[in-house]
Amino acid sequence: MIAWSYVVPALRRLEFRAAVTPLLLLHSLRHMGLIYLLPQVVPLAPPEQFAVPTAWGDVVSAALALLALWAVRRRSPFDRAAVWVFNVVGVADLLVATVLATQVEMMQYAIGPAYVLPVIVVPALLVSHGLVQWVLLRRRPA
Repeated sequence: MIAWSYVVPALRRLEFRAAVTPLLLLHSLRHMGLIYLLPQVVPLAPPEQFAVPTAWGDVVSAALALLALWAVRRRSPFDRAAVWVFNVVGVADLLVATVLATQVEMMQYAIGPAYVLPVIVVPALLVSHGLVQWVLLRRRPA
């Protein structure tokens, strides 16, 4: 609701490169899944079958966001393709992490400050992926 009311009207006025840049910057910082691998942060470590794919999926998504950002800023002829690849892989990563969290019953683990990930970060990332998709599919401004 907030994105539709405030972010979409701002993005609507921007051309593709200007609209997608801040969204890619947000995802380029997507390294927080690595905290599931740190016993100093997560008191009762979740099973490896969840923690490892979740952590490295975030790293891959962040790297793809940086690659797409580089292509967009360089005005590469492949910039849209790079953004598409990032968006598909990023959404898939979040969906896989959600399924794995359900399978291992993550709510039974004391994940400490990592609690902010499923409650705040993942929903925000999903909304921003939706915004990237919207920017990719919209007609170009005149």
